[in-house]
Amino acid sequence: MSIDKETVLAALASVQDPELKKSLVDLGMIHDIEIAGSAVKVTVALTMAECPFKDRLKEDVRSAVAAIEGVTEAKVVLTVMTSEERARIFGREPEEMEGIKEVRNIIAIGSGKGGVGKTTVTVNLAVALHQKGFSVGILDADMHGPDIPIMLGISERPLGSGGMLLPLERHGIKVMSTGVLTGEGTPIVWRGPLVNKAIKEFLGHVLWGKLDFLLVDLPPGTGDAAITVADAIPLAGVIIVTTPQKVSVSDVRRSIGLFHSKDIPILGIIENMGSMRIRTADGEIMTIDVFGAGGGEKIAKAFKVPFLGSIPLDPSIREGGDAGRPPSLNLESDVSRVFHQIVENIIPNPRIKKTL
Repeated sequence: MSIDKETVLAALASVQDPELKKSLVDLGMIHDIEIAGSAVKVTVALTMAECPFKDRLKEDVRSAVAAIEGVTEAKVVLTVMTSEERARIFGREPEEMEGIKEVRNIIAIGSGKGGVGKTTVTVNLAVALHQKGFSVGILDADMHGPDIPIMLGISERPLGSGGMLLPLERHGIKVMSTGVLTGEGTPIVWRGPLVNKAIKEFLGHVLWGKLDFLLVDLPPGTGDAAITVADAIPLAGVIIVTTPQKVSVSDVRRSIGLFHSKDIPILGIIENMGSMRIRTADGEIMTIDVFGAGGGEKIAKAFKVPFLGSIPLDPSIREGGDAGRPPSLNLESDVSRVFHQIVENIIPNPRIKKTL
């Protein structure tokens, strides 16, 4: 039996978009069909690059094609609709930054190098802000190491609505991350242009709604993601996270230099992994500076920016992150009090739009 495009389209007519509940064929999502003997390749155009149903759609299309009599190989390639195609389906194309139009303050959390606990700081700051009565969201812009879902205990996938993604919510905080789209452990092999596109979609095509604060967790360094955020987002400012040790402080200088070159204010420096308190055998409390001391405060003075606080090296921070329950949830803990004080140091900054 010979295979033709009409046969393939007929088989695909039963495959529906999970959100729109219409056939992919009727929606115009089947962009191309290539037939070579008994092998068939179908190109499907998604409504958005970060479509939460893309894996499901890909498998549904592959299964439908593979079921055609005479087909021995079925391959599916995913691409993305043009703005005009999206507008035809949804009535209009969402504006590039529509998703953040009701967000009052967008703050990027950055670092000069990896391993300084930037994501830990982002999550616990978000919790502390929420506990003070603010509405808060987190955009995980670390596309290659999206750890926000783990630290908040999120395993669900987001849903779509009218060509927009709905953020997930945990501990009262709205969240969007590639980690909730791809699943834990799935490698994200993207070059710069795809990273830039994904960040812009997370801003423009996610229904963040009304937020007092949207914290953007940047990847370490001064690469594509940091530049895209600096260029594309109306930031209230940037908070830089460092550890006390000299090598970390040196890298912070480069990160500050990037944002200064974009005329984006530095809201302050947070020093993570500061002093650790332990109890000795005779019951005394001893303070140990595992990574040194005072590095964050020194660089804040050097650049004439606020020093927002030092977070202790405390096992509860690691334990809470692994369990998906940030330690700042416990209002009685020393760690929580530190994060609440940091929030108190951030709020008076004139760059912050007052919301309470």
